[in-house]
Amino acid sequence: MLRVNNLSIHMAFMGVMAFALMAVSPAQARSGEEIMQEANAVMGFFPSAVAEVNLTTGKGNKKRERLLRLVSKQGDGRRQLIATFREPASVRGVGFSTELDVATDKRQSWVYLPSLGRVRELKGGQQHESFFGSDFSYSDLMGRDAAQDTHKLVGEDAVYFNITSTPKNSADIYSRLDYKVAKSDNTIREITFYNRKGQALKRLTNIDFEKVDGVPVLLNSVMENLKSGSVTSLNRTSMQVAIELFDYDFGPEALQ
Repeated sequence: MLRVNNLSIHMAFMGVMAFALMAVSPAQARSGEEIMQEANAVMGFFPSAVAEVNLTTGKGNKKRERLLRLVSKQGDGRRQLIATFREPASVRGVGFSTELDVATDKRQSWVYLPSLGRVRELKGGQQHESFFGSDFSYSDLMGRDAAQDTHKLVGEDAVYFNITSTPKNSADIYSRLDYKVAKSDNTIREITFYNRKGQALKRLTNIDFEKVDGVPVLLNSVMENLKSGSVTSLNRTSMQVAIELFDYDFGPEALQ
């Protein structure tokens, strides 16, 4: 059972939505590694959260909207996420759970389909497939940890640091990721993902943030498939933090 902790802590978005980042004071020139590590540091500030988001996918006038509940927990080098569809009725109860060991970049993921009444583990490349028809992959929902990549500052202007990140794991689905990091508050505003052939595959744009206790927290983001033109938006409608969560709140058993 989930219980709300009475401690007052900062709010945060999670998973593929956990690109909201810690503000830092202007300082002398920093390397790409330093910029991304400082940006990623906010993840440690928010050990647990529960949120509801509207997931809207489509192209042109053809769009599909679903309500999704996201529960996340992180600490001790592990990141855990469970996502469950609440609406519409046709997908209610469909769920996904994933766990990432940051040091080894090892990920385990499972999906639950109520119509089949069973949990199925996602193997290998299946974790990088579309998340239930959206422009996010299953692995995108968890987001990336700065330790998974090497980072190089390739340019900057008055508004952004431009960072190119290269996965350390040669088997990673992406060959590189290009980031735009806002100088004003160190939030990541844009990520372009490249496939193994070096082609731009999709782009995540983090649109709106709200400040909670001085920390910017992501409200809305959009993932665009640069090949098909399809777009998926994630809009947070509610959030709770300082939730007491345990390992048994995640994994295959928690999906049923």
